[in-house]
Amino acid sequence: MMIMGKSLVEIFRESYTMQLLLLTSIIAIGFIFERSIFFIKSRFDYFKLIKEIEPALRKGDARKLERLAYTGKSPVHRVLKAAIDNSNLNDTELSELLSSAVHEEIAKYHKFLSALATVVAIAPLLGLYGTVVGLIKAFHNIAVTGSGGPEVVGGGIAEALLTTQFGLLIAIPSLIFYNYFAQRADDVEEYLNAFTEKILSYRKVVWNKKLDA
Repeated sequence: MMIMGKSLVEIFRESYTMQLLLLTSIIAIGFIFERSIFFIKSRFDYFKLIKEIEPALRKGDARKLERLAYTGKSPVHRVLKAAIDNSNLNDTELSELLSSAVHEEIAKYHKFLSALATVVAIAPLLGLYGTVVGLIKAFHNIAVTGSGGPEVVGGGIAEALLTTQFGLLIAIPSLIFYNYFAQRADDVEEYLNAFTEKILSYRKVVWNKKLDA
C-alpha cells in the first residue's frame, strides 16, 4: 500500500511517532486480551446463585451453606466462605471483614483497567503530536525547496494524517473495551455488596445454629 509515494513500512520506519503508536497498540491488545480471558473465566450468574444460597441463609441451613461456600468458585462463594470462617465476629466486625473481602474481589476485576484507560487517553494525543510533527516537516520542506508540490509536502502530510488516524484506531476500540470491563466490574461490586447485606440480615438466624451441627 502506497501513501504519498511511500509504503506503510517506510512511513513506520521513518516516523518515531508511528512506532510509538504501534507499541501503544500492542500494549492495548495485550491488556484487552488478558482482561477478556479473565472476565470469561470469571463469569457467574448472580441471580441463579442467590436462588440457591438465599433459602439456605433464610433457614439457617449451615451444612448447605458450608458445602456451597467451599465448592463454589465465584466471588459470591468466596464472600460466603469469608462469612462462615469468621462467624464468631460481632455484627460490626463481620461487616468490616466482608467489606474488605468485597474490595479484594473487585480489585481483581479492576486490574489493568487504569492502564487501559491511559492508553485510551494517550493514543489520540500521540496521533495529534504526530500530526504536528508531520505538518512541521511539510512546511520545512516548503521553506527549503521554495515550492509546495505534492512531492515536497507529501511525506509530511502523510505522516500527519496517518498518525491521527492510527491514534483514533487505537483509542476507539480500547475505549469500548474499557467501558465494558469497567461496567462489568461495577456490576460485580453491586452484586457482592447486595449479597453482603443479605448475609448480615440473615446472620442472626444462621450463626445461632452451630455450623458443625
